[in-house]
Amino acid sequence: MPQPFSPDPEELLAATAGEEAVGVASAPRSLMLSIGVSQFGISIVYGAVPGVLLALQIEDLAGDDKAKVLSLFTLLGATAALIAQPLSGALSDRTRTRAGSRTPYVLGGSLLAAPILWAMGWTQSLLVLGILYVTSELVLSAAQGPLAAVLPDQVPIEQRGRFSAALGLGILLGSAGGTALSSVLSSNSPLAYFIVGCIPATLTATRLFVTRDPDNRAAPHAPREQAGTRWWRTFLVSPRAHPDFWWALTSRTLTYTGFFTVNAYGLYLLEDHIGLGDDAVDMVPVVAGLTALCICLSTVPAGMLSDRIGRRKVFVCSASALMAGGLLIPFASPTLAGYLTMTVVVGLAFGCFESVDNALLTQVLPRSNSYAQDIGVMNLASIAPQILAPALAGALVAGTDSYALLFPLGAAFALLGGLGVLRVQAVR
Repeated sequence: MPQPFSPDPEELLAATAGEEAVGVASAPRSLMLSIGVSQFGISIVYGAVPGVLLALQIEDLAGDDKAKVLSLFTLLGATAALIAQPLSGALSDRTRTRAGSRTPYVLGGSLLAAPILWAMGWTQSLLVLGILYVTSELVLSAAQGPLAAVLPDQVPIEQRGRFSAALGLGILLGSAGGTALSSVLSSNSPLAYFIVGCIPATLTATRLFVTRDPDNRAAPHAPREQAGTRWWRTFLVSPRAHPDFWWALTSRTLTYTGFFTVNAYGLYLLEDHIGLGDDAVDMVPVVAGLTALCICLSTVPAGMLSDRIGRRKVFVCSASALMAGGLLIPFASPTLAGYLTMTVVVGLAFGCFESVDNALLTQVLPRSNSYAQDIGVMNLASIAPQILAPALAGALVAGTDSYALLFPLGAAFALLGGLGVLRVQAVR
């Protein structure tokens, strides 16, 4: 049985040296702006489509089977993302262009997604809708992995907390903004999809016009030994040689599973568990706005403070524990006030978690010449919960005919995620 790929000691030393000396003493603020804005544009789609537009379309086309169909579509979309991120990362690491190795994938994936999303607004077939949705997830995920690799490429370790905060802020504000925008436009599905499709294509252009990646056509490729390795083995990282990588991945997977166990069913929770019925869609932008406010209050300060004191784990662990507590609130109090209180607590916690955990992940990457590929593998910890959590939640709802148990289940996963990060040794 083949063993996971593991570099030799000389490559390990090279990886460490490459991470410590990113090439500049300080990364420019314009780079922070361009990666944050690009991620915001991509995340607009993630907030607008599965949580609102797709959910409403499925509700119209599938009726009482809406939870099962949404769970299936989410499962297939996340599976596509699961495949796309590592593959696009591996290709990005090997790409040499005037615009660098990351921008062609970030901008290209966003441009390809636009017509796919436009078509989703017009379809009246569940089958066609599912195919288009999965394809959109495939191309947008192919843009995300290379974008995240800009951090280890160009940002020194001591600045990664704040740059990671910009990336995390883009993810979370984009998701919240997409949810709010799609809720306002939900009565006109074609128009909503048209606007949502244009945003990532427009904003990722900042990778060209705000801060261009350096021309890397003269950069060396992977060593011959690695290039000669069977391609699929390069995606495998040895747990024995790199335990920190795996503990960080496990921690992130568990925390994200806790978050998506509840978040994936936000509209239906407001409709059925809280009891708002048809008025739930009007409450979605309120929840999204509250989430955005809480994200702004926690993400950037947490990233900057983490950089200042040189510690990551205490922030990640505390945020996971706070998230677990927040997710239990609607279980104890199934009211709109309880749900909004959960939104505040989980928003503050997840903003802190996302900014600092992203920085921590860049410090446990095992290979300096395959940052995007390894980040693509690491991002499975963000994508896999989108497969596991909705499927698990859908089965729980179908078995109990109630949404109530989603909250303690999500809290348990989040708490385990916080405990898992304590096992990371190389990062304080």
